[in-house]
Amino acid sequence: MWGVSRVDGLLDIRGVKGMACFISACFLVVHVIMIATFWRCGVTPMVYFNVGSIIFYVLSFELIRQERLGLYTDLVYVEVVAHMTCAVLLTGWNSDFQIAVVGMSAFAFFAEYLERYLNIRHAHALHLCVLGAFAYLGSCAVSALRPAPYALPGTVSFFLRLTWGAIVFGVSTMVLQAFVREATRSEKALTNRLMHDKLTGLPNRYYITEYLDKLSKSGDLNKYWVALADIDDFKHVNDTYGHNCGDFVLETIAHLLQEGVGDAQVCRWGGEEFLVVGRIGEGMESQRELLDRTRRTIEGQSLWYEEHRVNVTITLGVAAYREGYTRSEWINVADERLYEGKKSGKNQVVM
Repeated sequence: MWGVSRVDGLLDIRGVKGMACFISACFLVVHVIMIATFWRCGVTPMVYFNVGSIIFYVLSFELIRQERLGLYTDLVYVEVVAHMTCAVLLTGWNSDFQIAVVGMSAFAFFAEYLERYLNIRHAHALHLCVLGAFAYLGSCAVSALRPAPYALPGTVSFFLRLTWGAIVFGVSTMVLQAFVREATRSEKALTNRLMHDKLTGLPNRYYITEYLDKLSKSGDLNKYWVALADIDDFKHVNDTYGHNCGDFVLETIAHLLQEGVGDAQVCRWGGEEFLVVGRIGEGMESQRELLDRTRRTIEGQSLWYEEHRVNVTITLGVAAYREGYTRSEWINVADERLYEGKKSGKNQVVM
């Protein structure tokens, strides 16, 4: 909404501050117009009220600069409610100033959502809306019990009704649309984080099992193979060079695996294990060549961590899908072949 900046597709504090500045600027313009309107209609108390509102919105930029956005939201809501309530009491219910109080509810809840997301002091939208409801109903009751001290010309009242209706409808629509859009983006980003390994950036075990389940439902599993790849003697790397070096090795091997297997899907299965899911091409022998070439590439890499040269190898167990396999049975076959490769010398592909 209104050109908000994002990090990984989500709102950041700079974007929210920009949004708040835009809102304050819009309210400044509205209050300048209101001063002119009330001055021409002779509603002197509202002229003074609008002067005070303009001063408030000028000062509000400092609240935004200090990132006191929760307080900013509270004060903006209270200012609008106070302004509109006084306008109704002074000019009557037919001027439709009260409708702006209803429109501010969407603003308050969207602001609370953003502030909660950014983990900053947030407005309490429900409390603000209760205040707005009391102001709305109270001004309605007072307007019904006594006449307003000022009467606006019929053309001005009509213009105000149209204006406030258009503003409230437009603002509420934009705010709610922005809320839906940001909530959807947040959900997608959260899902992405849940399905990807933070260290390597690869899809994780949850993602790949969902991926295999989709393939199963499509009936295409007989066209696929899986490979479990395990870094040989990874514990020795951690014990010798430390866990930070181990993390570096995991990141590097993840990159080399993904680069080596091309279109096949690689995920971090757990610990130092990776699961590769690929589509059968010209037979399993071509898959062996692909994986063995990747294995040799990793074997030939000299990884430098700080001043240490680290050489690592991987062992892979591979299994093509067979009719009747469950997902677990299929992966267990690859795991058994991986274990066989570990027992028979490591650094090899077993099919």
